[in-house]
Amino acid sequence: MRRLTFLASNCCFKRLAQSTSQIQFFPVAKGYSTKILYDAAPLHTSNVAVTESASAPLRTLKENNREDISVQDSKGQAVKITPLNSFNELGNLPEWLRLSLKEMSFPSTTSIQKYAIPALEDGHDMVGLAPTGSGKTVAFAVPALKRMKPNADGLPSVLVLAPTRELVQQTTQVFRRLAHKEMRICEAYGGTPREIQHRSLQRGCDILIACPGRLTDFLKSGSISLQNLSFLVFDEADRLLDMGFQPQLDDILGYIKPGQKIQKVMWSATWPESVQSLVHEYLSDSRLLIRAGTSGTGLQVNEQIKQTILFAEGPHERIKMLVGLIDSGKIDENTAKLIIFVERQSDTENTARALSRALNIEPSYIGVIHGGLSQRHRDNVLNRFKTNQIRLLVATDVASRGLDIPDVTCVVNFQIPKNIDSYCHRIGRTGRAGRTGDAYTFVGREDGAISAELIEYLKRCNIEVPPQLVQLSETHNDNLRYRKRRSYNQNREHGFQKHSYTGRRESTGW
Repeated sequence: MRRLTFLASNCCFKRLAQSTSQIQFFPVAKGYSTKILYDAAPLHTSNVAVTESASAPLRTLKENNREDISVQDSKGQAVKITPLNSFNELGNLPEWLRLSLKEMSFPSTTSIQKYAIPALEDGHDMVGLAPTGSGKTVAFAVPALKRMKPNADGLPSVLVLAPTRELVQQTTQVFRRLAHKEMRICEAYGGTPREIQHRSLQRGCDILIACPGRLTDFLKSGSISLQNLSFLVFDEADRLLDMGFQPQLDDILGYIKPGQKIQKVMWSATWPESVQSLVHEYLSDSRLLIRAGTSGTGLQVNEQIKQTILFAEGPHERIKMLVGLIDSGKIDENTAKLIIFVERQSDTENTARALSRALNIEPSYIGVIHGGLSQRHRDNVLNRFKTNQIRLLVATDVASRGLDIPDVTCVVNFQIPKNIDSYCHRIGRTGRAGRTGDAYTFVGREDGAISAELIEYLKRCNIEVPPQLVQLSETHNDNLRYRKRRSYNQNREHGFQKHSYTGRRESTGW
């Protein structure tokens, strides 16, 4: 009987019994691909394919010899920018900012920082497409802080708009570490008393980091003015649009005086048409597009994350599989810091309880966060997770964006999300700031709707696609065709024309 040290760095727990799942690894010729054999037989087979990045052995060579970065102007023409390889190369830094960067001990700039900081220093509007954990916050915070001075009238000259409270808080922490007490930094977001934030704004604000909804409220009530604004950041623009914030963004820009000179920066991990339209509407024609990661449009790929697809039906089999990964050492119980993502709020509690029983540990050593919890409760759980009081966190997508916890070693998609954007952001909670990470995704028969997108994404990541995933996608497409034919035949039997039903069926995702 061995000891389980997985959940807290200062606590040990004994298992009552070993897991009954049998797990074997069979190395194959290409890359890191493996096969795992479980005693269950998901998807009609006991040979469950697991694939990991076939390009993983090339990562070091790739990082050392080639920057996977493109810089273009608004017409799509390549632009040459001299990269910033170290923060020591920055000239005319205020002494307090230089000391802050030194204290934060950055060994070098990240790929996106090398090109974004010089572009912003030259005064360009900029669009940054980069995977999560690439250092984008520092990439816009340093140029913003370098050029600004405290305003005597106490109105902000820098505004950062973010979609969630967690991202606002994370961005605020970065600015405060860089600025120390040189700048007055304020936050504005929902879920906390408005009056507290209002009093903070009244004391003076040089840098404002806000969610669009609460900021719009303050602007309409006259609690804050944007007349001194000179630097505006739209962080996670794709998420801002997904959450329906464009009307608030339009309202906020309406409070900016015509002709007011403002440098605008937009960041996104994805590049859908909605974000491209926002860029054309909000940013100037002199803007630059800096793309880190995979070329072309779509999702940005973090090659530091080793992705693994596992097949399992239902929560019981998935708990068994997760315990098997821990038993086998694929997830190191002594060092791992793990986020487990589920789809629904109720599933967080159910999954945490089931995992507690399977690992024979106290439920209090598994953190749970979802949108139904109070902000104070969520902050408390996240603080325990950040400080390693707990090392297992079960969460909904409330934690999939904006949380920067650099030492997360592993992400598990216990339930795969409904779209590939969310998948990208979930796995982006690991492999941050140049670190490597692991992402395990459990897939079952009910996940056919996302299978085609997932296959395409894995191909773009140079990851071998499991045959079972291809089979799942084909079965899903066959079912769609069958349902459409059946619907059409039923419509004809009842005397309806074809177009009476087809539009409605297709609009539901069938």
